[in-house]
Amino acid sequence: MKKSFFALSGLLLFALQSIGQTMPDFIPPKNYKPVLETRGDLDKDGIEEVVYAFDTDKPDGKDGLKRILYICKQVDGKVKLWKSNNTILRSNKDCGFCVDAGVNLSIKIKNSTLVTEQTFNHNSRHFSTWKNIYRYQNNDWFVIGSTMNDYDTCDFNYQYDINFSTRQVNVSYTYGDCDEGKKIPKDSYYSFKYPFKTIHKMDGFAPGRYELKIPKSDRYFYY
Repeated sequence: MKKSFFALSGLLLFALQSIGQTMPDFIPPKNYKPVLETRGDLDKDGIEEVVYAFDTDKPDGKDGLKRILYICKQVDGKVKLWKSNNTILRSNKDCGFCVDAGVNLSIKIKNSTLVTEQTFNHNSRHFSTWKNIYRYQNNDWFVIGSTMNDYDTCDFNYQYDINFSTRQVNVSYTYGDCDEGKKIPKDSYYSFKYPFKTIHKMDGFAPGRYELKIPKSDRYFYY
C-alpha cells in the first residue's frame, strides 16, 4: 500500500513538474502597473498559486485603462504564467462617478475558487457591485457563481444571485424611504431554476453585461 502511495505521489509530482516546465516565466509588460496580488491553492495540489491584477497601457474610454488578470503557478522557486484573462476585470475608470482610484476591486481565493468583486459608482448614492466566483475544473476555468447588487444608499436594493452549477437563481427587490412621505413600492422576491444552456467559461465572460427575463414575469435579472 505504501509503495503504491509513494508511486502515485511521484507520478503526480512528475506531472506537475512537466506542466510547469511548459509554462513561460511570468514577466509582465514594463508599462503595466500592479493593482492587486493574492495567493491560494486553486487546483488542490497543495501549492499556492499567485494571482495578479494589472492596469495595462491600453486606453478604455476617456480616462480609463483596461485591466488584465494573471494566474501564476510557483514551480521550483519560479513564478510561471498559467492563465491570463482580459475580460473579467472592468477597466479602472469604468464608473459614472469615479472617486479615488476608480473601480473598487477585490480579489480573493476561497475554497479553491477565485472570487472577484468590483463596484461601479453611478453617482454619490447609487452603486452596482458584481461578485463572481471562478473554478478550475475539467481542464478549464468556469464561472460558477454570480451576485449582482444594484443599490441606492436609502432608496432601493436589488440583488441577483446565481449558482450556475445548480442553475438556481434568487432575486430580491427591497425598498427604503429617502424622501419622507414618498410612496414605497412593495418588496418582492423570486426564486427559480433557469435553463442556462451552458456554464460560462472565464474567457470572454464580462461581469454586468448579461440580461435575462425572469420566468412568468415582466422583470429581468442581470449578471
